[in-house]
Amino acid sequence: MGTIILLNRWNFLPDMAITENKFLIDFGKRLQKLRIAKKLSTREFAYKADISHSSVGRLEAGETNPTLTTLVKLADALEIDMKALTGY
Repeated sequence: MGTIILLNRWNFLPDMAITENKFLIDFGKRLQKLRIAKKLSTREFAYKADISHSSVGRLEAGETNPTLTTLVKLADALEIDMKALTGY
């Protein structure tokens, strides 16, 4: 069994979850940079992507894992391809 790391007093995550968490945080930072480069507020971006304003905030904070449908909406709203959005 992998090492358990205390993230806060409520959540314990194994090593594999740490990798996923880092990916989500890195993705959120990338998404925010791309949005800012397009000079879009979070509300404007949410409207263009047809997602909620709070979803944009959670994605940029690395708090939620986007579905494939959401990734497509984000890429379309930013007028970029999936590789530019995800880095993969």
